[in-house]
Amino acid sequence: MNKFLQRKIIIAPLNWGLGHATRCIPVINALISEKFIPIIASDGKALDFLKKEFPNLESIELPSYHIKYGKNLKLSLILKLQKYGKLHKRNRHLLMLMLIKTKMLLE
Repeated sequence: MNKFLQRKIIIAPLNWGLGHATRCIPVINALISEKFIPIIASDGKALDFLKKEFPNLESIELPSYHIKYGKNLKLSLILKLQKYGKLHKRNRHLLMLMLIKTKMLLE
């Protein structure tokens, strides 16, 4: 298959425990069986776990959100929304730079 026709997809589970990462395993396996090329993007234990599960896949370390829950979960998240929005925007920017760098975007 032409390298520009390869279907690459980024799988980016949050590092909020291993629940997000473990639920990505069947998704990644399904993508591989459908001839997609998954790229793992995360941080911390989630990234380590998926790299061990899929050692042959490309991986990218993203900046962590450093989520900490307060006694009142809703209030804690509301107070941190602006910070998380900025981190999300930065992560999107990093992913776009990676896409351009690896020529995943077609001209």
